[in-house]
Amino acid sequence: MGDVRQVALGEVADVTVGFVGSMAGEYVDVGVPFLRSLNVRPYRIDPADLKYVGSAFHRRLSKSELSPGDVVMVRTGKPGQAAVIPEWLGHANCSDLVVIRPSSSVNAHWLVYYLNGMARHAIAGGLVGAVQQHFNVKSTKEMQLPLPERSAQDAIAGILGTLDDKIAVNDQTIELTLSYTDALFKRAAAHVSRDSVTFGTVADVGGGGTPKTIVEDFWGGDVAWATPTDVTGLAAPYLSATARTITPEGLRACSSPLYPSGSILMTSRATIGAFAIAQIPTAVNQGFIVVNAKEPEYQWWLFHEMASRVDDFLSYANGATFLELPRKRFRDLSLRWPTSTAAKEFAEQVAPLHELGARMVEENCTLARTRDQLLPLLMSGKVTVKDAEDEVSGMV
Repeated sequence: MGDVRQVALGEVADVTVGFVGSMAGEYVDVGVPFLRSLNVRPYRIDPADLKYVGSAFHRRLSKSELSPGDVVMVRTGKPGQAAVIPEWLGHANCSDLVVIRPSSSVNAHWLVYYLNGMARHAIAGGLVGAVQQHFNVKSTKEMQLPLPERSAQDAIAGILGTLDDKIAVNDQTIELTLSYTDALFKRAAAHVSRDSVTFGTVADVGGGGTPKTIVEDFWGGDVAWATPTDVTGLAAPYLSATARTITPEGLRACSSPLYPSGSILMTSRATIGAFAIAQIPTAVNQGFIVVNAKEPEYQWWLFHEMASRVDDFLSYANGATFLELPRKRFRDLSLRWPTSTAAKEFAEQVAPLHELGARMVEENCTLARTRDQLLPLLMSGKVTVKDAEDEVSGMV
């Protein structure tokens, strides 16, 4: 790995902060891209819900002007998430982000890998604020970096970047696959009218529950137990793991059965209409409606029918504290219901595409895990650049 020196980030980069203040009246339909925390994901800029500002406002915020190669880091909400400004974004500006402009001694991509991976504890230790914690500019400047020689940074960034490039290709494949399955459903559904059939007559509709949290024997077992957060955080609607697990005793002590693989999980409380197909047997908490077709050939039709009806479901939701779609109301809703032959033909079209999407999601999890494991091993010298290149070449 060569020489590694400890330096404060502020010694090798210019560090400032994005605009902090009211944006009332500043957003425009077309203009300079204006990044917010939600646009900064680990290792990448997410263009979803990207805002724009006028050129005059942009010029007034010269301190936070962004150019390709600059680094932005979230300071409030999920502090530490960082990404390099890509060429496709061009010049931009930002709100309430830490802006880092590395010197020539720092590879911006290497820095982003370090911030997202190895710097988590340092960032967590520098959080301030009683109501909403954030990572301020002073803490960012004082953060200690174990800085390798530039050539070593370049080599590390190249290896890890190969993995990220493959993840990006897979993401595009997943997006195209999902768009195509939606188009196939739209075409098929155009020839099917709303019937007197209801969800409750054609599907088994269930819910879930939570074991007592004070009973330790109920938690940390081998049984997947989903909460809405597990589903709303998915990049694609395939759930293969849950943040928390329960024991067989915990499963028996809650009102959720263990739903089989292939079950349709739909969030039904607070956030209504986030979906996942269970890739493993899964129990759920009370924030779900879980659906399985009584005739299996209709399962993929049900999934797409439900996904196309979110606005409809929202109109039937109620609740003073938070919106909820009651299972009884859901069961009574009518739906488009094709012939068995049409349902089978549709399933034959979309099932392989969903299988491809699920495989791509699993592969991305493996690639991301390898990327995050390689950085500290490369930094410590436990794995050589050549060994890492050999491992990565076998994966992409």
